[in-house]
Amino acid sequence: MKRTVFILLMVSALLGCSAPTPDNKSSEGKPAVRSGKPLPEFDLARLDGGSRKSSDLKGKVTVIDFWATWCESCIPEIPHYNELRKKYAGKGVEILGFTMDSGSAEDIKPKAAEFKIEYPLILSDDKVAESLGIPGYPTTFVIAQDGTVYKRYIGALPGKQEKLEKDIETLLNSNREGT
Repeated sequence: MKRTVFILLMVSALLGCSAPTPDNKSSEGKPAVRSGKPLPEFDLARLDGGSRKSSDLKGKVTVIDFWATWCESCIPEIPHYNELRKKYAGKGVEILGFTMDSGSAEDIKPKAAEFKIEYPLILSDDKVAESLGIPGYPTTFVIAQDGTVYKRYIGALPGKQEKLEKDIETLLNSNREGT
């Protein structure tokens, strides 16, 4: 019995938390946004006030993590995003958390403090999630400096932080070589 529970917990951790979204194009195996496609336009509220537009991301390598406060697979990734933020501070890299299905800003703020999130949180919506084909949480995108999707990672994958760092380095180096 303990072994079965352990196996179920491991599968849940690797696959992530499901998030039912209406008309989810990813359920057909076809993501709404593929590598090389422009990031859909958005103008969303920041948890700490103000807003964030997709156009604000141009010129930076951006890691966007779609997560929810209740998603048990999402929480262990937060320290890794904090580390990435510190490692690439001042180097043209931005880490953003797009909070989904987690209630109002007042509901999210205590959780952000509890989880010690050090990067900006954006209050996302179903429109953005649907346009990107988010199948569940966590789903992480790496966005190139030109505003196009470079890669998408679904779930809490082993070695995800290392893959993200490699992607960031590749994009930063390609930008340096192009100038």
